[in-house]
Amino acid sequence: MVKNRWAFALIGLCLVWRLTRLLLDFPVWGDEAMVAINFFDSGYGDLFSPLEYGQIGPLGWLWLEKLMFDIGDGSLLVMRAPSFLAGAASVFLFWSIAQRIVEQRAALFALAIFCASYYPMRYSIELKPYAFDLLIALLIIECALSKSPRRLFLIAGIGVFFSLPSMFMAAACGLYLFQQLASERKWLLVAGALLIAEYAWMTHSFTSVHADAAPWLREMDMWVTAFPPLSEWWTIPLWLIDRHAGYMSAYPTGGSDYGSTATLLLQIIGAVVLWRKSQKQYLWMLWGSLPFLFIASSLQAYPYGGSVRVAIFLAPAICICSGLGLSQVMRHKKSLPIFASLMMLMMVGGIYKDVAEPYKSKSDLVVEQVVSHVVSTVGNDVVLLGHLPDRVPGESVELRTYGGGLARLRYLLRRDFGRDADWTSDSSLEALSAEAAVIYYKGHDEAPTLR
Repeated sequence: MVKNRWAFALIGLCLVWRLTRLLLDFPVWGDEAMVAINFFDSGYGDLFSPLEYGQIGPLGWLWLEKLMFDIGDGSLLVMRAPSFLAGAASVFLFWSIAQRIVEQRAALFALAIFCASYYPMRYSIELKPYAFDLLIALLIIECALSKSPRRLFLIAGIGVFFSLPSMFMAAACGLYLFQQLASERKWLLVAGALLIAEYAWMTHSFTSVHADAAPWLREMDMWVTAFPPLSEWWTIPLWLIDRHAGYMSAYPTGGSDYGSTATLLLQIIGAVVLWRKSQKQYLWMLWGSLPFLFIASSLQAYPYGGSVRVAIFLAPAICICSGLGLSQVMRHKKSLPIFASLMMLMMVGGIYKDVAEPYKSKSDLVVEQVVSHVVSTVGNDVVLLGHLPDRVPGESVELRTYGGGLARLRYLLRRDFGRDADWTSDSSLEALSAEAAVIYYKGHDEAPTLR
């Protein structure tokens, strides 16, 4: 139960923002479509195999979303509901954890930062697994705070099916409990060995198979910079600063090219305070995942930052330490009400923007309108052909190279029209037939046309 009035207001407005965005039912965007398009023809067992467009998601999460897809006949609102529930639970859990680690004033600063942050809100209303990354990280921290090793390993064992980076948090908090609970060490060793075996099986039989089928992902600009420059090892300290001062620390806002420097400085202040108060165990609990993350990124197995989403499991550490740092910088008694009010205004602004522009990008809305036009004008007996820009007739077509823009169009055609266009035919010739219609895809930000 939330008793503090500022906490009640922050959490309440945060949930209103998320619920508003969910019910606005934004049009599908590229990244969501690249996941959802796999559910039309795949059974639950088929999701073990590599996915179209090289998407990599936790197996349990894919099964859950496939179930939501079947229940809702492809309804985005239904498929986004699990992320919404995970995100809503995370808000309450974060507040509970923050109060156990820092005093209430600092916890309220941390809560204000967390609630007003755009990215945790956004990923709790998307068909992506990142809301589960955050929820499972918080659950693991709560188990460590409660010194409940059995509950921790139960959550970690289930969590690997819903969150790929959960292993980093489980390793950090598991080691913390091993150090704290001498009487449980034999049990912890056995449980840890079983957990490692589970992770190894999941990596070998599922995650690596999907990653190996999409080698181009490691060549994308956003991922190349997310792996440490081991060949130039002397630049790693500056690389780490760049990572932590970029999108990785965008709470409540921030960006690349040191756009989150202020948040990073607040984190450092908060960490120093915890160290001086002899609360080093909390530092390890919050930040102990970083060595394991660095090792994984050195092996190019998981990116080190580069975006909020892949490091969202660090949100508790970033927000709590930033809140503690802010409480040290802003000592005046009125600073908390002022800051909380500013964060609430940010949330109100976010709600207003979502209502005024209920889409991630205008092109998402336009594509949805084009598909509605296809549904109303093209008969079931009419052949629908797809025309791709720069396509050479007679050559094979790799639809993935057209990215999320085409995936978005294909998903809506499958869901609303009942079938995809034939993107492999030479439409310039076949479209001369009266029985054929052609949909011209022109690019991510351009409206497709129907002729």
